[in-house]
Amino acid sequence: MYTDEERAEIWLDSFGAEYNKKMCLAERANTPRQLAALFSERLAEAEALVGEKIAAKMKKSLCGGYFAALLQKYEQKGIACVSYSSPLYPEDLRQIPDPPLVLYCKGNVRLLAERKFAVVGSRHTPPQIMKITERYAAELSKHFVVVTGMADGGDSAALAGALPSGKAISVLAYGFDFVYPECNRALLEKTAKEGLLVSEYTPEVKPRGYLFPARNRVIAGLCEGVLVVSGGEKSGTRITADLAMSYGRDVFAFPYSVGASAGAGCNALIKEYAKLTDNLVDITAAFGINLTETEEISLTEAERAVYEVVRQGETHLMQISEKTGLKPYELSPVLTLLEMKNLVVSCGGNRYAAIK
Repeated sequence: MYTDEERAEIWLDSFGAEYNKKMCLAERANTPRQLAALFSERLAEAEALVGEKIAAKMKKSLCGGYFAALLQKYEQKGIACVSYSSPLYPEDLRQIPDPPLVLYCKGNVRLLAERKFAVVGSRHTPPQIMKITERYAAELSKHFVVVTGMADGGDSAALAGALPSGKAISVLAYGFDFVYPECNRALLEKTAKEGLLVSEYTPEVKPRGYLFPARNRVIAGLCEGVLVVSGGEKSGTRITADLAMSYGRDVFAFPYSVGASAGAGCNALIKEYAKLTDNLVDITAAFGINLTETEEISLTEAERAVYEVVRQGETHLMQISEKTGLKPYELSPVLTLLEMKNLVVSCGGNRYAAIK
C-alpha cells in the first residue's frame, strides 16, 4: 500500500516531534528512509534535536511491530495517510516553504488531485454574507474543489454550498480523535462522508490555539486562490490571505460598508492587495473560466419592485414600504417568496439584504 519512503515518512511523523525538529532530522539524514535505516548511528543527533524521550521511542519502534500496529490503528479509525513522497500529495502544497510531512485524510482522497480554491470566513459572518458564501461555494464547486476550515460561520457556509457536489475539503487544526467546534460535529461527519477531511496532525493531537495559524498555511498552500468572505481586523482569515499572497496565489475579498466590524479585515485586504469581489465573474475570469448565463428567475411586478429596492443595500421593512408603495402587511409574502427564490435574506430586526 505504501512505498518504503512513504512508510518512513509516516513513521517519522508519528512521534509528536515539533515540525522544524523532525524535518531537520530527516534533512540531515537526506531522507526519512535513510534516517530509519541508520537510526542507531544518528541516535545522539536525534536526542539533541527531538529530545531523549522521543529519540528512545523512535529507536524502540524499529525493533518490533510498531509500524504495522500504527497503520492498523489508522485503518481502524478510517484514516488514509498521504505523505510527502506520495503521488497523491498535492504539488501546490509541496511547493510551500514548510509543507506537512503527512496529510491524514478521511473521505475522498482523490479530491487532492483536482483544482482547488479556498473560501474562508470568520465565526462572526453576517447572515446575508453566509447566504452569499453558500451560493458562491456551490458555483465554484462546478470548477474547483472548495477548501475551507471547520469554524462555525463563513467556513461552514462554504461547506454547505460545496458539499452537495462532493467537491469540498475541510482542513482541521487538530487530530481526528477530536471535534472542534462541537456544534459542527454533524458537519464534520458529513464532510468525511461526502467530501474530504484533512489534517497534518496525528489523531491524538488536541485543538490548540497556536495550531490554527499553522493550519491556515495548508489551506493557502493547497489552493490556486482564496476568497475571504468575512473577518475582523485581527481575524485568522488575514493569516490565510497573507500566506496565500506570499505563495503567489490570487486573493479575493468581499467588500463591506463603512463601520462593519465583521468585514473590516476584508476592506483592509482590498486596500492592500486583494481583488474586490462582488460577483463570481471576478473570480472565474481570473482563472479563464467562462460562466454561462443561467435562466432568469421569474418575478412578479411586486417582487421585482421590492428586489430592486433591497439590491441598493440592507434596508428596513418600513423603507421598502415607502419606496415601493406597498403596505407592510403586503410586503411580508413578497419578501418570503424572494427568500425562497434565494434572492433576499432577512438580517433580523425587519431588515433585508439582497444576495444576488
